[in-house]
Amino acid sequence: MDWLIVVIAAIISGLLGVIISLIYYRRHEKYQMKLKTLKDFTGYRYDLQSETFTRAMNEIFIVFSDSTKVKQALKRFYENRMTPAPMRNTPLADQYLVELFKSMCEDLQIRTSDFTDSFFLSAFNVKKKNTA
Repeated sequence: MDWLIVVIAAIISGLLGVIISLIYYRRHEKYQMKLKTLKDFTGYRYDLQSETFTRAMNEIFIVFSDSTKVKQALKRFYENRMTPAPMRNTPLADQYLVELFKSMCEDLQIRTSDFTDSFFLSAFNVKKKNTA
């Protein structure tokens, strides 16, 4: 009878360990997907029409589907970008881009309060111009 209790306890503890591991693994994978999307978004923000930036933009609504704030910011930015160029409000587009940027950072618990909005809009570019 004692051996039966030991076997049942071993099976239950094994199953519990597997379930807990799966939960943490899924959370980690979701975090990594969000982080990759944010990195692509950030790394290619200097060229809004680049393939990588476009891919990151198209991933946002799937990868951040559990974040209402990110989805709302994405919708505002998208609607502004889809407005024909002559009627598009560029300062508003910049504001929506910053809101999207900050909402993704906030979802990943990355502090943005140390930086101004212009920091999010300006990409680092150390390429030397050809003076020849």
